[in-house]
Amino acid sequence: MKFRLTSLVLNLRRGAVQIDFADVSYFWGQMGAGKTSILRLIDYCLGGSIQLSPAMQDEFVSATLGVLLLNGEITIERPRDSDRVIAKWGEGDEGFELSLPARRPDGEVLPGTGVEQLSDLIFWLSDIRPPRVRKSKTRDDSDTARLSLRDLLWYCYLDQDEIDSSFFHLDESAPFYKRYKSRDVLRYVIGFHDERVAELEAELDQLRGERLALTATIDGLVKVLKEVGVESEMQILQRVSGLRDQAAGFYAEIESARERTTRDQGTDHAADILRAQAREMGVELGRLDEAIANILEAQERDRRHLHEIETLSLKFRRSVSAKAVLTGVAFESCPRCAQDLPERDTGCCKVCGQADNVEIADPVELAVIERDAKARIAELNGILALHNAKLGALRSERESLLATKARIERERNEAMHRYDTAYLSTMITAEREAASLLQEAENIGSLIRLPRMVEAQREGLAEIVGKEQRLRAELKETREAAESDATNLDQLKEYFLDCLVRAGVPGITENDRVQIPTPSFYAEVFGPNPNQHAVTTFATISSGGKKTLFKCCFAIAVHRLAVQLKAPLPELLIIDSPMKNISERENRDQFEGFYRLLYELKAGEFRNTQLILIDKEFSPPLEQTDFALFERHMRPGDPENPPLIPYYNGK
Repeated sequence: MKFRLTSLVLNLRRGAVQIDFADVSYFWGQMGAGKTSILRLIDYCLGGSIQLSPAMQDEFVSATLGVLLLNGEITIERPRDSDRVIAKWGEGDEGFELSLPARRPDGEVLPGTGVEQLSDLIFWLSDIRPPRVRKSKTRDDSDTARLSLRDLLWYCYLDQDEIDSSFFHLDESAPFYKRYKSRDVLRYVIGFHDERVAELEAELDQLRGERLALTATIDGLVKVLKEVGVESEMQILQRVSGLRDQAAGFYAEIESARERTTRDQGTDHAADILRAQAREMGVELGRLDEAIANILEAQERDRRHLHEIETLSLKFRRSVSAKAVLTGVAFESCPRCAQDLPERDTGCCKVCGQADNVEIADPVELAVIERDAKARIAELNGILALHNAKLGALRSERESLLATKARIERERNEAMHRYDTAYLSTMITAEREAASLLQEAENIGSLIRLPRMVEAQREGLAEIVGKEQRLRAELKETREAAESDATNLDQLKEYFLDCLVRAGVPGITENDRVQIPTPSFYAEVFGPNPNQHAVTTFATISSGGKKTLFKCCFAIAVHRLAVQLKAPLPELLIIDSPMKNISERENRDQFEGFYRLLYELKAGEFRNTQLILIDKEFSPPLEQTDFALFERHMRPGDPENPPLIPYYNGK
């Protein structure tokens, strides 16, 4: 992945400082000159967090980083204490300027591109689709997350604070989410996470979203159907048929009344009929209220019974525990008044003087009592649940009856107000009831499409689930096929051992063996003898200097493999203080060997990889090189070799 830093501009309170970067940029000198701040500001512009030094706290305003990508140069400006950056790319009429989050996504900021934050923009300008990995490594249906530029930079920026304390978060002590992300980066570089795996995971992620949306829609439709009292197309048809039959009954009543009138027979007035119906409903309401009261009384009785059993069970357990404890206590004084106890006969209680019949309860008997108590508690809980269900049904029926009674009372009042002829009032009431029933039937009939929609969506859901299962099986086979080819992993082992030997890491020889087990990717070095069990890892190395070289060599090996495989790892390697715990005089071989390794690689394999180095001393190439080397000596208070902020004389 083409990724070359061109410049870093620091906007300070009293001016600006610009640093231009070359193929190899080497900053060295005394402490306090601001060497490490250069790298931290680069990381800050790329979305990292920063702890400002005292000098930067006083002077820093903003930083602007220039980066050359595949499709041109981009400048990234990030003000102090801001979680957003201003990115600019392109020239003239084709130039763009965009404010976007430095790290946390907040919706698409560049329409039609999927760009939500700085990492996405850099991938997009590099014509690279951000790789996606599963959030959970144990669940097959886990959703996926992007591997961001920040994750890849773990292997591109070895900062001074963690260079000798963490092995790329692959340690078992590292936070699990960082450990998994770091492994995903190595899989991505090695080729275990190939293009087909990425495509399958993206398809699975899309299908998972569709499945969740369909499930939510189905649940919503089912809830609506339950609220109106129907759950299937057959129930809707039956309900509509019943309502229409009731309406037909009212129309038959109207026809019968018309015939009776024709034969001069009397007809009851609608108000009388409605009064009788209201009276019947009042009786039914009374019955419901009585039933509800009885259930509430029984519920309260059962609840008290439950509390009594729970209390007795607790008291019994406490009594048994207290008896077991106090049986072995020999009282010499009264536990109440602290006076000495008189002598008691053998077999009598020392405290009360009664016959001592304390017996330790049989464990089997205790278990039986405990089991019976639990069974009774479970039974009462079940009864209470049935009471609640019955109460809900009765209250729902009561509310429905109240609504019907209110409607009948309203119609009766209207009928009394008009007090038309018995025939007319009866006809009006019957026609109103029939119309109401037909309207209800029409409304419920219109819901018939909902069960059909539910059924169709369930079929679609089953199809998606089946497709997910097929894709998961294919993904598993594809991932196993990618990981079964250990060629690239073996090459990484060879590169790592070669770097360790050429850097002069003490105790490592070219005859040693390197193991990088999957899935941990935690590098191990064994002796040449297969029977030798001593292992060298980042955790077992006791020397801070060896830890630093061990970690740097692994990062260099990863970049060598990325160059060979043309993996989408930024062609940038930043190392802050590889000699952090190493004396350049006492360990001259390691000092010169490490930098000789870097210069040799830069002249060959790393010709397109930019190196930015910081150290206490400068180690120049031993011979003429064909790459541009920029070295800057930095000393506080030295005008010829100025620090990062030339005019600053504070802490």
